[in-house]
Amino acid sequence: RERARAARAATMAARSTRVGGRNPELAGQAAWVATEKVNAELFTLTYGALVRQVLHDCEDRVFEANKKLDEMGHAMGCRLIEDFLAKTNARKCLSFKESAETVALVGFKMFLNLECSLENWNDDETRCDVRFEHLDPFVAFVEVPDRYKSGDDEQSKLKYCQVLCGAARGALESVGVRTECHFVKDALVGDPSEGFVMRLEFTENVEDEYPFED
Repeated sequence: RERARAARAATMAARSTRVGGRNPELAGQAAWVATEKVNAELFTLTYGALVRQVLHDCEDRVFEANKKLDEMGHAMGCRLIEDFLAKTNARKCLSFKESAETVALVGFKMFLNLECSLENWNDDETRCDVRFEHLDPFVAFVEVPDRYKSGDDEQSKLKYCQVLCGAARGALESVGVRTECHFVKDALVGDPSEGFVMRLEFTENVEDEYPFED
């Protein structure tokens, strides 16, 4: 019965993720239902231990730790895109807006059950903000020590969830869309009432390189 339910959900995802007139929210929900789950508390503890180890390896140099978390997320995104494409049967996006919607509304929901919305698009639709309704299980029970959030500039503050920015960047780059991605609002180091907002900005399209000489 569970196998049949997962198969139906995968079919819903394949039908929902389409270019033009598609429903990314439905596709994300269907993909999440069909995805194998892990214990949320175990995920929280494991990710917390990962961040702590990165800080230790970087000798508490926050800027380097943020960079390392971003690199780790980038590597994850490059790997997860293959699983994402296989399970959703998503078609090629024709614009950056479609790509951003697919990552935010389908990808984050599928792998992490994160619900978010896209807002503050610029006029040419090359930049937007991704507002998360929550970042559980990443930030459940998490309190960042003052020494990691009391810097004079953003570079000296710990970006606890920077791995998400790296994952989005890596996934998009793997399908030929190069972006810049960072959190502009972070409830862990800033005003808790402002929540978590990630900025995603298109920089260029990357063409596939032909590996052989003519």
